[in-house]
Amino acid sequence: MNLTDGQLRHRLSTSAVLEFAWDAGAFRADHVMAALGLTRSTALAALDTLIEVGLISELPSAGPEDGQRLGRPARRFELRGEAGVVVGIDAGERQFTATVADLAGCVLARERSHVRGFTDAALLPFADLDRGERPEAAFRVIDAALASAGRTRAEVIGVGVGIPAPVDADGGSPSHPSGFWQHMNSGLQPALSGEFPAVRVENDAALAAVAEGTLGEARGYDDFIAILVGRRLGSGVFLDGRLVRGAHGGVGELEGFTYVAGIGNTHGIGLRTEQWIRGALAEGRVPADHPWAQLPEAGLTAEAALAAADLEDPVSRPLLEELGNTLGRMCNVVSRFYDPGLIVVCGAMAGALGDLIEIARSHVRAESQLPPPQIVASRLGGDIVSLGAVSAAREAARAIALTLFTERPRE
Repeated sequence: MNLTDGQLRHRLSTSAVLEFAWDAGAFRADHVMAALGLTRSTALAALDTLIEVGLISELPSAGPEDGQRLGRPARRFELRGEAGVVVGIDAGERQFTATVADLAGCVLARERSHVRGFTDAALLPFADLDRGERPEAAFRVIDAALASAGRTRAEVIGVGVGIPAPVDADGGSPSHPSGFWQHMNSGLQPALSGEFPAVRVENDAALAAVAEGTLGEARGYDDFIAILVGRRLGSGVFLDGRLVRGAHGGVGELEGFTYVAGIGNTHGIGLRTEQWIRGALAEGRVPADHPWAQLPEAGLTAEAALAAADLEDPVSRPLLEELGNTLGRMCNVVSRFYDPGLIVVCGAMAGALGDLIEIARSHVRAESQLPPPQIVASRLGGDIVSLGAVSAAREAARAIALTLFTERPRE
């Protein structure tokens, strides 16, 4: 359809107003005018169109605010969150977590589903791996979360998915010699795009960075890095306000640590903790009355071990110092490459890393030639990738919402 100049201007101004409204909460027309430089008539015309298609609600008028002249109360508006839903999925190797939120980002439901991993108990790839397994698992967990929220697939506008593999700008992953990356991302983008209007597949650490930038410690930062530190390492890199992926999505993979003395691989803080303690127990370096010796084999997790560690304790102090200096080397390497203003240490165990982060800060301050970045622990917990996937789904939905709602049949 060819638009006249007037229609095109109206479409562009309406799109800009929706962009403003997406995260604005309740607002007035003069807020839109000030933010976008629109005339009152243009702003109101755009708002009326967004109300007509069902993306904006007009709120009850309030009395005059301080500094506002008496007279007819100003019209107030907000994004109509109930107009649709988005779904964020943390598609881990062995567990999928799906979070359903409304268009305003309010979480409605969350469901988890266990999936078969890439390898068996002997760490050998399953001989019968099927490219359909993970897409099918994604649909199952989406349907379960939608059912919990009382919503349907037809109401989904956007889906975001985080996977443990590099992902390029088109949602694809490169080949890995073992086949791991291909299996983690076995056709997720095309499968989900065939069902839902907007789909965005990203590396899981990249979505952790998205979550930190929209909900967490990195709000207000244009240059920051989020590092997932569980059993493996991964990072999401934002520079000049944009997520950086690289040609094949490998910017955040941190494979370069393999060549750095004192780091040597991409094992996460969780795995390093468990390996260190198991070695200490086997070598008799942990007294029988120490809290670590009381942990059952099944309960010997990094979170439990670090909760019982203290710098004043001669048994656990060497572990904390070793891990803290290793984390400091990691932060020093990425800060020298990317010059971030902030590094956020993320994941389920981030809240237990206070001593390690303080040691890492000291290490970076001592070694850095540029002004050192701030290093902080995330407060978003173990659902950070799922929350980042919701944010990514909302961004994807925002890009197509006006066209989608304009073209829908009116009731």
